[in-house]
Amino acid sequence: MKRLKERQKQIDESRPGDKICPHCNEIFSPAWHYFERAWKYPDLTDDGICRRCRRLIHIRENIEDYLKKAGVPPKYLKCSFDNFRIKKENNHPFKLCREYATHPDCSLFLYGSYGTGKTHMAVSIARELLLQGKEVIFISVPRLLFDIRKAFQEDAQTEAEYVERYTSLEYLILDDFGAEKTTDWARQTLYYIIYERDNYLKPTVITSNLSLDEIAEKLDGRISSRLAGMGKVIQFKGEDFRLRRIK
Repeated sequence: MKRLKERQKQIDESRPGDKICPHCNEIFSPAWHYFERAWKYPDLTDDGICRRCRRLIHIRENIEDYLKKAGVPPKYLKCSFDNFRIKKENNHPFKLCREYATHPDCSLFLYGSYGTGKTHMAVSIARELLLQGKEVIFISVPRLLFDIRKAFQEDAQTEAEYVERYTSLEYLILDDFGAEKTTDWARQTLYYIIYERDNYLKPTVITSNLSLDEIAEKLDGRISSRLAGMGKVIQFKGEDFRLRRIK
């Protein structure tokens, strides 16, 4: 017992000081590694940077790979707030979306005519969330429904198991809401996803060419009502950017 106490005293006296991550300035204490018989900093990498900051650095240096893994199509991998074309009619929506990306504590419903920048904004938000280390999935609603049905048919599991993937995500971005074929199954599936994410306070960013009133008419008034109460509703106005390029 005496030897153990003496050994523990030697270990305690050899304890090195705390270290500070040069990126986030958080303080990290050492821990004694009994197998290696040495003090280690388990939360720091070999270069003295904390593991969270090291991960964020890796994301920043490989952001397009992370966007691709999140589901963003190749066409939109370059989209960011920095290269969005700001015009008088979309300046306010742009500011609201940029502010949201820094404090994403609710949901967003972005709607407006074709080619007004909604998808560009949604991808820009996805980019910022990834850079903050958030879990993000970006998917168009037609593709979402296709994947759920296809997976169910191929794996012979319940649809609820696949829908659960989208209800439990930290951040979900649904592009082109309302472009899907309107069926009872589509209505029920979309309502369940929206319903669950709303109840569990999971932020959801949605883009649509339809207003909430039009969604109520085309899909379901319950879906429209849920979307209205989940967070901010932002309208995008202006000309079609895509058509403007060929004029």
